[in-house]
Amino acid sequence: MASDVGNNSSNDVNGERLRAKALDELADLPVAVTEKGWGSVVSRGVVTARSLRANALGLHDGDFTFPLAVLDRSALAGNITAMARWCEQHGVRLAPHGKTYMSPEIAHQQLAAGAWAITVAGIAQLQAYHAYGVRRFVVANQLADRAGVGWLARQLAVDADLRVWVNVDSVAGVEFLAAELSRAGARRPLEVLVELGHPGGRTGARSVETARAVAVAVAACPDLNLAGVSGYEGTLGHHGLPEENERVAAWAAGLARLGDDLFSAGLLAPGYVVSAGGSAFPDVVTHTLKLWAYGGDPVIVLRSGAYAVHDDGYYASVTPSGRQADGPVLRPALSVWAPVLSRPEPELALLLLGRRDAGFDEGLPVPREVRHRDGLRVPAQDMEVTALNDQHGFLRVPAGSALGPGDLVHVGISHPCTTLDKWRVIAVVDEDEQVVDLVHTFF
Repeated sequence: MASDVGNNSSNDVNGERLRAKALDELADLPVAVTEKGWGSVVSRGVVTARSLRANALGLHDGDFTFPLAVLDRSALAGNITAMARWCEQHGVRLAPHGKTYMSPEIAHQQLAAGAWAITVAGIAQLQAYHAYGVRRFVVANQLADRAGVGWLARQLAVDADLRVWVNVDSVAGVEFLAAELSRAGARRPLEVLVELGHPGGRTGARSVETARAVAVAVAACPDLNLAGVSGYEGTLGHHGLPEENERVAAWAAGLARLGDDLFSAGLLAPGYVVSAGGSAFPDVVTHTLKLWAYGGDPVIVLRSGAYAVHDDGYYASVTPSGRQADGPVLRPALSVWAPVLSRPEPELALLLLGRRDAGFDEGLPVPREVRHRDGLRVPAQDMEVTALNDQHGFLRVPAGSALGPGDLVHVGISHPCTTLDKWRVIAVVDEDEQVVDLVHTFF
């Protein structure tokens, strides 16, 4: 049923009601004393997002313990707006990948800015967002567990606002979905996107021929509706090099061709979905997909996830602004403040900052500045995090540096996905470093 694919329930009356209810519930959710960085604050009284909005707390006024992850309110809002405007200017829809942050507050900011849906990796993530008012989803993988398919079938039967598009990349996957939906007594068809991959990549049919066979299998199942094509290009490059752009463009052209062929064969209805990742290569994917001479006027949907938070490392180097290409200008919104524990060698400081606090899979934290015990702030010049243990960060410093125990080092991060999942409550700061809000994560 592709005819209403462009409608966004977050803009209708019921969608706004669900959004307001969810945000109210989150605003009044008390922070537990067990949350990292918040114990001292909470020990003196109840702390909620609503209380912080009414009475901000100074980040460095002695209320918080460190390490502490913080989100820059201005950068977060600016990134969400910049990406929304860029997509609108280029005629594509945006279904941000919610697995990056797993935060309903951030997801609702994106929906309020015009996002078409929220993308998730599986049923557990969908359930978390559904519990907090989101009603349009792209599942960027095959559904692969009986309980998950059964839960979704029941929800689709009772929730008329719920729209879900799921990926499938094999005939066996189609057969599994069809069997489980039938077992669950599905009352309306599940929207399916045929996923095109590439050799050596992640999921996705490895050839156009295989993808066509999957589409034919979907079309034969009454409990499934073939709604479009999908794929992920991020595994084709990690450095923003010209040859990587070429690989991504060739893959995107194949995805467009697949959708066009399926439409020409009568397997797809007008307004079908063509969806790609778009975190590192939104420019290449968008320009390629938009240039294709389609039939059927498809809806092109990007599933970019990291853009809202961005970073100081991996994404800063590979996204369009880092490559001097056409794309939204983004700022890093997430950082961590970490205390110095020890200065055991002239050129080494140990931080209370480890793998439990910051991601390390796509680069180590990037020192930004130092805040000394007396409040003096200086750039973290010639400093580098060289390794992380579970709880410790090894910081190389100039031999003459005055850095010592009790000082704070402010670090940016690389690859936001694997830092955000280490914090269940994240402080939101304004330009004066007042904690004016918080967001929850549900990893």
